[in-house]
Amino acid sequence: MKVSVIIASYKYGRYLKAAIESALNQSFDSALYEIIVVYRESGDETVAILEEYKKTPNFCIIKQAGKGLANASNLGIKNASGEYIIRLDADDIFYENILAEEAKVLDSNPEVDFVYPDYVYYVEKENKRIRKYLPDFDKQELIGRGDFLSGGTMYRRTLFDKVGYYDETLQTLESYEYILRLIHHNIRGYHVALPLFEYRLHENSMSQDVALGEQTGKMIANKFGVNYTIGEHHPRRIEI
Repeated sequence: MKVSVIIASYKYGRYLKAAIESALNQSFDSALYEIIVVYRESGDETVAILEEYKKTPNFCIIKQAGKGLANASNLGIKNASGEYIIRLDADDIFYENILAEEAKVLDSNPEVDFVYPDYVYYVEKENKRIRKYLPDFDKQELIGRGDFLSGGTMYRRTLFDKVGYYDETLQTLESYEYILRLIHHNIRGYHVALPLFEYRLHENSMSQDVALGEQTGKMIANKFGVNYTIGEHHPRRIEI
């Protein structure tokens, strides 16, 4: 298996089907990737939606026993068989070329360990889409960004064996901590200047808790001996 797509879902039943369909409808060869959905029961339509996909080839459903997004992501990764790992939050969607474009980079560049794209904000309240442009890979820029989206980044599976999994003690910003950990280990990334997924902004998004995000961000930065800043390319810096 070339790629494992990890979808974590909790209280996002109303968005889950769109996320799954976006992962299924890829230009990439369907025989070369799997989809693993890790869910925690929340009393919404999640279980009913997943029932529709039980017989889909290369589709795995895992019920989460623990709590938190980091725990769900780690559970999916540990059950993955792909050479590459990519996460998709259940309230976001992939565009059709994300797997092909990012796998191509990793296949062609053995010195690169993770690849991330531009994306499109979907501002749910205003039904508006805005392109997010990111710069080329730069360690200092990532350190100073203050956050890093969990979705859309493709990692070599071996990275998790080398530097460990997501920190399950964190309530948020587990991807920011993980990126700083990769940089601490001199891991090289690559930026694809294409909008390859859609990041939904909505009232119930976990990342809406600004105070928790700032507190956690400072704690993570202190762990790695860097200053916590909200850089130009922070995911929450958007002009609507």
